[in-house]
Amino acid sequence: MRIIPSLASSVCVLIAAQSALAQTDLERATARDAANNGRAAFDAGKYEKAIDYLSRAEQLVHSPTHLLYVARAQAKLGRLVAAHETYLKITRETLASNAPKAFVTAQAAAEQEQDAIDARLPSVTVTLQGATSAPDVTVQMDGTALPTAMIGIPLPADPGEHVFKASGPTIASEAATVRLAEGAKQTVMLTLRSTGAAPPVAAGTAKAGAPAAAATAAAAGSTSGASSLGPESDSPDQSSSGHGPGLFIASMISFGLGAASAGVGTYYLLKSSSTRNDSSQIYDECVLNSDGMTCMDKDIAREVRAMDADADHQAKLGVVGLVGGGVGVAAGITLLIVDAARSDKSARQSIPHVTPVFGFRSFDLVGTF
Repeated sequence: MRIIPSLASSVCVLIAAQSALAQTDLERATARDAANNGRAAFDAGKYEKAIDYLSRAEQLVHSPTHLLYVARAQAKLGRLVAAHETYLKITRETLASNAPKAFVTAQAAAEQEQDAIDARLPSVTVTLQGATSAPDVTVQMDGTALPTAMIGIPLPADPGEHVFKASGPTIASEAATVRLAEGAKQTVMLTLRSTGAAPPVAAGTAKAGAPAAAATAAAAGSTSGASSLGPESDSPDQSSSGHGPGLFIASMISFGLGAASAGVGTYYLLKSSSTRNDSSQIYDECVLNSDGMTCMDKDIAREVRAMDADADHQAKLGVVGLVGGGVGVAAGITLLIVDAARSDKSARQSIPHVTPVFGFRSFDLVGTF
């Protein structure tokens, strides 16, 4: 049965030896220098600086001697709780049989000094009065929340002034200040009173009321006509869907331009007919006055040909004007159809459009429906 403890001790010694070998020369040299600076700071009464140096040395190379002076510096600063824990760490360490003599000496010193720290360490017990059964009550010590398990039992604390306060969703206590002397044992009572705040809604109630609230919100949104960002909205955003006054105005402009173009085309067709009639009248008069001779033998023939050319040109302009008028009217009608279709949810997935295409002596409409 004694073989197992012997093996365990051997393993611990082997691990410690491997850890020491894993440290570099630079780490060991730095730790030694930091420890010397920490000792010098401690002797000079610069305890904060001593803790800093010695803690850094401990991080690089473990040594009970480092921890011993850290605990002593903590005790000098009145941090008895931290000093108590540091001493306890030293005394609970199992040293190897071949541990350096300095380690053994530091552990023995820690055992003696720990008793003195324990005698100086004060404690305070926090109790609650009032609505003690209220849920979610938090007790704070110097602004730090205490676990529920620490309420009602003695708490080790550093000497000096401490502030306690308890609070919950609807209750709270006044802040209580306690001044602890070394070795003192005190009790602080926190009286809970209602703050007048409304109790929080239970999770089950909130979940049960969620559908009703959602239905109410949906009804309110539908009644007010507020626009929705989703594709199922009955009142889509006009700027994003294209439905609105823009297409209507464009259709009216197209109708206006079409009517104007048709008017111009009609004017030129009438003008062409009038010019051709004048040309025919001059020609007829020329024939009648020439005693059967052809009018083309006279100088007036040039005027007749010019008038016929003007009539042809005017006729072409009239045709173009009428075609443009038809295009304008067709575009206006198309825009009205698109505007009406976009107002319907079923037409939003395929928006029709028509594009006029002009060519040399040709016209066409290209669109998607």
